Amino acid sequence: MIPNTVRHLVKANVIALLTCSAIAWASGGTGEYTLDWPIRGELLAYHSSGCADACWVAEVRKKSTRRIRARLRCDGDQLYFSRPGKGAEQLLPEGCANYNDSNDKPRLIAGKLMTLLENQNGQAKK
Repeated sequence: MIPNTVRHLVKANVIALLTCSAIAWASGGTGEYTLDWPIRGELLAYHSSGCADACWVAEVRKKSTRRIRARLRCDGDQLYFSRPGKGAEQLLPEGCANYNDSNDKPRLIAGKLMTLLENQNGQAKK
């Protein structure tokens, strides 16, 4: 016969394992895939980082080197923009709701990144 304390420890470990597994599964996100991007020699990569696709990261990269040119990310509520090596990440005034609630989220993300890059560089190359 197994003592009560051992039985309780086994139950507690099983509950903890199931809870951690559920949390890890829920926050898993998706694999990376590319979105339409009009600039030759670059790609727009997107991946969800959980929150039922409300948390995500989109990055414009050079195809040849995979070097990140710009990043737009959503933490589920706030929208952030950054350019590696060009200063700190910026909190944008608009939130993520318009993107996350849209039926055309990929187009909105690409459009926002294009606008942000045009505003910082003059005119984006096509």
